Amino acid sequence: MVDVGTHSGSAEELPGTGKINWPNSITTLNTSVFGFAAVAVGNGFLVPTHTTGGVYIMEASTEPTTLKEPVKISKDNSGWFYHQAHFVDMDGDGLLDVLAARCTYPVWPWAKKQGELVWLKQPAQDALAGQPWQEQELGPGPDFLFCVHPNSSRVSLVAPEYISGRVVYWYQQEDGSMASRLLDDTIGPGFSCSWTDLNADGHLDLLLTNHAATNGSVFAYTFSSDDVAVAQVSRHVLATGFTPVKIKTGSASPGDAMAFQPQINLSGKPFIFVSGDNSNSIFLMRPASQDPADWNYRLEQIHDFGGDIGRPSIGDVDNNGFADIFVPLYDLKQVAHYEFRKSQSRAVEILV
Repeated sequence: MVDVGTHSGSAEELPGTGKINWPNSITTLNTSVFGFAAVAVGNGFLVPTHTTGGVYIMEASTEPTTLKEPVKISKDNSGWFYHQAHFVDMDGDGLLDVLAARCTYPVWPWAKKQGELVWLKQPAQDALAGQPWQEQELGPGPDFLFCVHPNSSRVSLVAPEYISGRVVYWYQQEDGSMASRLLDDTIGPGFSCSWTDLNADGHLDLLLTNHAATNGSVFAYTFSSDDVAVAQVSRHVLATGFTPVKIKTGSASPGDAMAFQPQINLSGKPFIFVSGDNSNSIFLMRPASQDPADWNYRLEQIHDFGGDIGRPSIGDVDNNGFADIFVPLYDLKQVAHYEFRKSQSRAVEILV
């Protein structure tokens, strides 16, 4: 469903995507990139038979006219998988390249687990002819997800590293090279992150989760200035105690945390929606007050689905002024839809 708000009927499979055996994050691309509406997806995971992944491009249509099937633009590097593809002009040639984190996570205890930040250079001609884009390594560390700073004039991002348990800020210097700064090395396995003004003080904060076997948490990082490379950093624990239903290898919680306004035209502190991942539940965090210095939230468990929760998506798809939340239910093979409405007892209420 390219446009959920205008779509009718059931979802349809994009032709040829059965070859993508473990799709992760989707990036939508307008016609300015390749001449047609497209999507990019990172592929692969740390479980056996899925460990070799890549970055794929496909036409955003169930009846493609230009790109009949997905095209892999990354090298077929054995054991490396990718979660997301961010499009940005890395070398100033006017073409959007792909910035990606990739990971190799062998199951053998003696084998090295590692992550790496790379970029793939878009060729000047025949970008989707089937040949891998030129690959350039930027540095070790980033493995799963990362979030690009939206207001930086040069490429900058934060990577919450799953393997090392570090939060690292990467930024492009004047000569084009990348430098990094360690923000935190105490959070445990890092997972998702995003840039948002959490306390409504006019400055972007970093919303981040870890992905822990017990007592997982949602964090906020604030900075004394907008120059993250040199600013003083403060960490706030917004919620904790997220735990998978079964304590076993590979199970962890929470997953993603996403800040949003339940009523689109509202200002002030946003709500935070949390996927419990292996806790099987979804959660809503409401700010306790509008005081910028108050980092307390009221945590509410919305529902226990009895199965793994995937990455949610949030937006006002029906243009009624209230947010819609779509929650992929991995084990149930369904997508749950929540929406917000005005309430007698609260400003807004979440409804299924």
